[in-house]
Amino acid sequence: MALSIRNGALMSGPCLLSRLLLCSVRRSLNSCSWLPCVYSSDSRRKGVSNFERFGAGNGMVQLDLGRPFMTPDEIKKALKALAPSNSTFDRLPQDKIKRTRLYEMRNSTLEKVCAGQISLPCYNFVMTRQHIGNTSEAEFEKRLYEDSYEFKPMRLPEDYEQDISFLYIREAIEENERLRDDYLKSKGEQKCVSGPQASSISETNTSTQDEHKERPSETKIDNTKVKFDGDQTKEASKRPPENPPEHAFLLKKLQEQGRQEQLRANLHLVYDKIMVVNNIETARQVVQKLTTDYKDFVHACDTEVSKINLKKETPVGHGEIISFSIYSFDGERQADFGSGKCCIWVDVLDGEGCTSSGEKNLLMEFASFFEDKSIKKVWHNYSFDSHIIQNYGIKLTGFHADTMHMARLWNSNRRVDGGYSLEALTSNKEVMDGKPDQATVSCSSKTTGPQTRGKHITSGSTEDDKLNIAKASIKSIFSKYKLKKDGKEGRKITVDAVETLQREDRDLWICYSALDSISTGRLFESLKKKLEARDWVCNGEKYGNMFEFYQKLWCPFGELLVQMEREGMYVNRSHLKEIENVATTEQTIAGEKFRRWASKYCADAKYMNVGSDAQVRQLLFGGTLNSLDQNECLPEEKNFKVLNTESEVKDGKKKLTKFRTITLTKIGEGTLSTDMYTPSGRPSVSADALKVLAGKIPSEMIYGEANGDSEDLLKKVKYGTAYDAFGGGEEGKEACIAIAALCEICSIDSLLSNFIRPLQENQISSGEGRIHCSLNINTETGRLSARTPNLQNQPALEKDRYKIRQAFVAEPGKSLVVADYGQLELRILAHLSGCKTMLEAFKEGGDFHSRTAINMYDYIREAVEENKVLLEWKSQPGEDKPPVPLLKDVYAAERRKAKMLNFSIAYGKTAMGLAQDWKVSVREARDTLKKWYRGRNEVKMWQKEQKMLAGEKCYVRTLLGRERHFPKAESLTGGQKGHIERAAINTPVQGSAADVAMCAMLEINANCRLKELGWRLLLQVHDEVILEGPTESAEEAKSIVVECMEKPFNGHNILDVDLVVDAKCAKSWYEAK
Repeated sequence: MALSIRNGALMSGPCLLSRLLLCSVRRSLNSCSWLPCVYSSDSRRKGVSNFERFGAGNGMVQLDLGRPFMTPDEIKKALKALAPSNSTFDRLPQDKIKRTRLYEMRNSTLEKVCAGQISLPCYNFVMTRQHIGNTSEAEFEKRLYEDSYEFKPMRLPEDYEQDISFLYIREAIEENERLRDDYLKSKGEQKCVSGPQASSISETNTSTQDEHKERPSETKIDNTKVKFDGDQTKEASKRPPENPPEHAFLLKKLQEQGRQEQLRANLHLVYDKIMVVNNIETARQVVQKLTTDYKDFVHACDTEVSKINLKKETPVGHGEIISFSIYSFDGERQADFGSGKCCIWVDVLDGEGCTSSGEKNLLMEFASFFEDKSIKKVWHNYSFDSHIIQNYGIKLTGFHADTMHMARLWNSNRRVDGGYSLEALTSNKEVMDGKPDQATVSCSSKTTGPQTRGKHITSGSTEDDKLNIAKASIKSIFSKYKLKKDGKEGRKITVDAVETLQREDRDLWICYSALDSISTGRLFESLKKKLEARDWVCNGEKYGNMFEFYQKLWCPFGELLVQMEREGMYVNRSHLKEIENVATTEQTIAGEKFRRWASKYCADAKYMNVGSDAQVRQLLFGGTLNSLDQNECLPEEKNFKVLNTESEVKDGKKKLTKFRTITLTKIGEGTLSTDMYTPSGRPSVSADALKVLAGKIPSEMIYGEANGDSEDLLKKVKYGTAYDAFGGGEEGKEACIAIAALCEICSIDSLLSNFIRPLQENQISSGEGRIHCSLNINTETGRLSARTPNLQNQPALEKDRYKIRQAFVAEPGKSLVVADYGQLELRILAHLSGCKTMLEAFKEGGDFHSRTAINMYDYIREAVEENKVLLEWKSQPGEDKPPVPLLKDVYAAERRKAKMLNFSIAYGKTAMGLAQDWKVSVREARDTLKKWYRGRNEVKMWQKEQKMLAGEKCYVRTLLGRERHFPKAESLTGGQKGHIERAAINTPVQGSAADVAMCAMLEINANCRLKELGWRLLLQVHDEVILEGPTESAEEAKSIVVECMEKPFNGHNILDVDLVVDAKCAKSWYEAK
């Protein structure tokens, strides 16, 4: 290997270059440059380097060590010999280097370092080879010029001249040591002496084995072949592991520090485009410009907030704003608040008039800007920022766009393919290029992939490029390793509180937080172009472009959702507390019932934890073989440690023990069979699996004092498989009841943990007894979702055993109007497919699911024809009950199956899916499907067309023209194609239902009469809306709501089928159902 020095530049040979190519380094005061030196295997064998081709000439000193490695001290010695003064910035030929990122770095960041504009003592760029091993010179150059290397900036220590352990050569030093050892071992020689004794002539110094100690940060080279002297090969992958885990961690830490330094350096470039506002006078000057000179501009806004837990707390009434930023622009033009600054950053933490007690006088100076509805404001996740600002009494208006909603409208698949965070969107070149033709291309590829992320990030070589920086997460910028007790850095990563960052790392924080609004503005411009290039096709007719769709429908809808979030729903917490007590009592009773039964077979079962799957599995299925591995089975008995609930004192101890050990053995002489297993092959003890064992057991047999042998009660009983397993009779009956009690425990626990207890927490309330959930358009079909808490996820009415909905009530003097669409998705399917049979059925009215049951089962048709049952019945004055039973009462099980079939077809479910749902054979499910399609051939043809559209055009549309895109078919597996075909059927149905519900809500919200009466929308649960208003006008409000929902499209219904709405007035949600 040759070490070459020229004009202060170090040239190193093949092994060092196999990991690192030191491209360029400049010091802030003394310009020191590094020249690349390329070696090939051919030139190495000839003993010549090809550095001459890059301009090397006289003045070069070549040190030939005669071996393919360098010791650390040799590298350090060479570095000390550098002469940085009066050197020039040498580089590759311009015509080639322009094609690499090195050119951008050289022209921007490095020059700013030299000019002292970036507060780093020294900066270098390290280019890591993608492949290790021998590479021809031509191939090496090709990859170099084609930008197939990764540049990583790393910061040098402040005292680097005193301590030459440079971070940027650490990895090279480690590998050199490794290669040196391998080389000497292959020659049968001892390790080299490192230090000043190393000679610069072609000889190898030897030392004893004890003199060379293994470095703590040596790296391991896996799955590579390193060639020495052109003919000797050693496979590193066969070498036994020698490095402890600490070595890999140190290397990872260095890489992370390098990435963080690069992100910080890029972020600093934004600073000179930001005006910092921290006093009242400056604030008033800025507001004057915002409301006059730049009133017609678009203003991208963002807030930074402290004292809020986003996973648990609602922003309504929670959180404290510490700063906000506004980026003002008009297309390509930017506002100028002075000295070319186009973005303002306002300090609301320590600025003038801002106190720790909550006074935000600096924020209030901007009230006139935020409350002016004629000033267009753009946000990313408008809901959050809006609530935070309105917490201070500012009525936010002028909502122009939410870039999160725009991104979802452009590509609804990013929820599982990249996400909709500002960081994810702005770091994706495909999203930010603003090219119209990319709108469909992005959805046609299987995934955006890492190769498209972050490549558009620039180093700010021009004024415009300073803003063209992707948003980075707070963790990637400000994370650090937590200090241990001894003051050394540990492995845990931490990020300081945002207040600390704003005060102690102020300049960087200003750039970080201001970039949010800048990125939001840039994202808006790009998404606007993409949406403008996409046609808006509504119900088969072209209406304009999709940005017009957004402005007309989704933008006002987004603002309506924020209003509904702020209204919230009033909750009767005393009722929730009462039902919690009832639920916990019943859970305790059920647990004791199961333990008493189990302890008859296993004495220690009376101490078991009935909530432990492992203990329940051992008790019920001990000795059962693993379904995946017949050589593995559960033990016949097993010990468990449980809480000591009794006064057990161990021998020799005076105090009670906290835990006790119990032994659980399989109960019963027979074998409990199961067809359900966990992914690991063990018997499942899920609620579904336990229900198969228990069967259908009325709750009275578990809790009540009713006679278990009463005739009425026995009619409801249907024993499960445990009955025969325990010999039938009384023992089989007791087994089923006990296992049913175990099912009750699971069911009650689900209600407690998911509904009853969370609804009582203060984090989701504003302090006025109202719960404020977050409503989001973040499903692929456009359906709304809710979180913190998920009020849409209430238990089904028939399963709401504790009447949880009874807790959602109107305030005193007010009532609720609850209106629900009837069979909306099936009506949408009838309209989209043009199915005559379905259209006629809906026109005639009645129960569609009962009509489906008639077509599915011949004996039901015969019963209807013979007037043994009625399809439907409307009561007349003086009539209390129908003359004969209704079909839905006599054939309830068949109707439920028909209902499941109707919705399964609307969702694109196959025969295999139906077979799993119904617990029947695939053949039986397929026959049932054929019967359904027998009179509805139009539905089958429409579904076929949707599948073809998804395969050929890679998208499908909803009723109002929203598109959902899919990957190209040739890039998919069979399973993925099946999923897409189901989504192609499901999306137009569910998505169109979401369109109808959205338009109905906009109609309701815009109704002047409802506003006069004081009625407000509170919540939407799929096809159901809930309003609150004065009790005296409840009936009038109900009629208006029904009319708005029946004619949701500007007072019309564009569907070929009527929209049926069921509405009620009540004091609680439960009563309205």
